Amino acid sequence: MSKEFTIQIRVYYEDTDAGGIVYHANYLKFCERARSDFIRELGLSQSDLMARGEGFVVASLQAKFRKPAKLEDLLTVSCRISRIRKVALTFEQEVRAQDGTILFAMSCDIGYINLISGRPQPLPQDTAAKLMAFCGSDEA
Repeated sequence: MSKEFTIQIRVYYEDTDAGGIVYHANYLKFCERARSDFIRELGLSQSDLMARGEGFVVASLQAKFRKPAKLEDLLTVSCRISRIRKVALTFEQEVRAQDGTILFAMSCDIGYINLISGRPQPLPQDTAAKLMAFCGSDEA
């Protein structure tokens, strides 16, 4: 099993619906923040990738809403790479309450593409090496 990267997010009023419960689409935003921070933590710059005309995009996801998060909750958002392929990787992500209860879980396939053509392209060797080093894996 690969390592887990986590961030903490406080639920603000803007994250909730009229009842003070986190609006469903915001779980996706929380997970995106965790993936973006993870990429930055590896020493990769999404701005640099974009300048080269390359980048990561969400190809598919499956989500499960288990319990609601509420206004002012402190959440832990995790991401773990479960699979690395030549042109894509799969993240398993969770949003947990302070007591560890899983509130939201998703699996997300992230493709690596040429931003001009929109076509998949192989992960750069240095990027793949950093991802595999984090996972403790020798194979892509």
